[in-house]
Amino acid sequence: MKSATLSAVVLAAVSARAQNTTFLDGLVTALQGAGLTELVNVAAAVNGTSVGQSLLTNLTSGDAYTIFAPDNDAWSSASSNITNNVTTLADVFSYHVIPGNLANFSSRYPNVTLARTLYDDPLTVHLEGGKPQVVAWAVRGDDQTHVLNQPNDAIVQWSVTYGNLTILAIDHVLNVPGNLTATIHANSQLAAGEAVLKNATLSFYNTTTNSTHDVTFFHALNAGYHGFTLFYPNNSAIGAANSTFASLASNRTALNDVLFNHIINGTSVYSPFLQGSQEYATTAGDTLSFSVNSTGQYVTRGNITARIVQPDVLLSNGVVHIIDSVLVDTE
Repeated sequence: MKSATLSAVVLAAVSARAQNTTFLDGLVTALQGAGLTELVNVAAAVNGTSVGQSLLTNLTSGDAYTIFAPDNDAWSSASSNITNNVTTLADVFSYHVIPGNLANFSSRYPNVTLARTLYDDPLTVHLEGGKPQVVAWAVRGDDQTHVLNQPNDAIVQWSVTYGNLTILAIDHVLNVPGNLTATIHANSQLAAGEAVLKNATLSFYNTTTNSTHDVTFFHALNAGYHGFTLFYPNNSAIGAANSTFASLASNRTALNDVLFNHIINGTSVYSPFLQGSQEYATTAGDTLSFSVNSTGQYVTRGNITARIVQPDVLLSNGVVHIIDSVLVDTE
């Protein structure tokens, strides 16, 4: 990205709000000393936005925060769609910041650690209740911490602390979660399910127009619901159930019952909450139960159990868990 400097004028403007000139001066020096000069440039650039000003105020407030800090090479290879738009840049920067000191909280994949970030732009984050977006990370087989749900995992390179801040240097700039369309196109396991979702319709109430009309399941999940959990069968699972979907094609009620039983509407339930005795009701009213053992994490509906092969695929308006079977109860 284009170089900028966090000038004395900018420092003064931020410090007037944050009431902590000394801390901000020290933070800039610490980031520069750690070789994260492009992150300093980003902070200067986003300070002209309300999101950036709020972010810097939070970081200098004295409260604990964890920052996934892209290194200079990461910023130099970041998409120009991010770096050339200061509003987008501020949103992306806020997605890298988590309240609290979480440096020592990491699960070993396929278990995942998740936390709310400061990214809560209502134009691009559509979770239930206006909640901020989450970020997910885990320790993979290489014993390194990976930030997940990225075209390429961002890997933590090293860490440093300054005051209340824990700074984890990573080798990629994080992409914020997109909608279902973008997620399907980025994940080859989801292609077959797209046709199923586009060929089934439901009655959807539009709160903007105060009207109800038919839309496809795909549309409702892509741009309608604000907060949902979708258990999404992978390509192999859809292929194995082709005859079932074909037999239901002319029976909207029965087909919708199958699809609704893959959805928990109104809440984004992440994988750490899908275990033990926890149960959730589907949109169709059936019960989903969950279990974890040495072979993986599982979801059960009636007499059908599916393994969650990829948990916590984050969306701008919910979360997807990819499963290896269609949840059609044969009892």
